[in-house]
Amino acid sequence: MKAPFNHKIKTMKTIIRVLYLAGMIFLTMFGCNEEEKHPLYRAEGKIIALFGGCYGEWIMIEVYKPKGIGSPGYWTPSEDPEERIDYQNAIGVPYFQKTPYIPDTIQVGIGSFLYFKCREVKDDELYLFEPYIPTVCPANIGPPPAEFYIITKVIDYY
Repeated sequence: MKAPFNHKIKTMKTIIRVLYLAGMIFLTMFGCNEEEKHPLYRAEGKIIALFGGCYGEWIMIEVYKPKGIGSPGYWTPSEDPEERIDYQNAIGVPYFQKTPYIPDTIQVGIGSFLYFKCREVKDDELYLFEPYIPTVCPANIGPPPAEFYIITKVIDYY
């Protein structure tokens, strides 16, 4: 009498193992979507600089919330030390007309406040930060430090 009972236990263990393995394969194939790879942030901040030419074409935003998604640093647009711009949590986003997520009706400039959704930039989107026209720079000029993001929606601005 013990033999059929042991056989049923082994069969149940095998079925459980197969279902567990099938579940793990399913989660591996379908469990990670694009938002998990590139998390979305709801942020607010102020535009502190617009860049072009040798710096690339992008907008620098000092992000007030959430903290820690940007980079600290400073940038001086001229030789005048009084024009130095210090920031604690800056991100860079492409010009709005380069981003398909933002309507053309949004016009913002330095000092504009934005409330927006953004995500980390993908490698195949880095071209959005480059100038439309290739620029020859007289010196080895690079942009100031900032983390690059893509704005997916502007919720409010003023």
